[in-house]
Amino acid sequence: MEVEFVTSLAQYGVLGLWTASLLYTNWQQRKERVLDEEKAAKALQFHQEQIVTRLIEQEHMLERAIEKIDSGLRDMREKYAEDRMMRLKDK
Repeated sequence: MEVEFVTSLAQYGVLGLWTASLLYTNWQQRKERVLDEEKAAKALQFHQEQIVTRLIEQEHMLERAIEKIDSGLRDMREKYAEDRMMRLKDK
């Protein structure tokens, strides 16, 4: 099919061959663009997966930090309540 197409364009002489070369160049550019788009899509997916992984790690780190803060506040409240009880006993 392609050979027949080029042959039929060659019948028009230089303009036909020029048209064939333009079509071939256009085909190559489209092929390269598709490959570049696939490569970019894979890179995007990789980076999105990395972002998700890091966000999950950050979430776990924040949960641990909140737990530590909560336990610290709980300890302080208990200590404050004990101190108040001791002061009330002393009076």
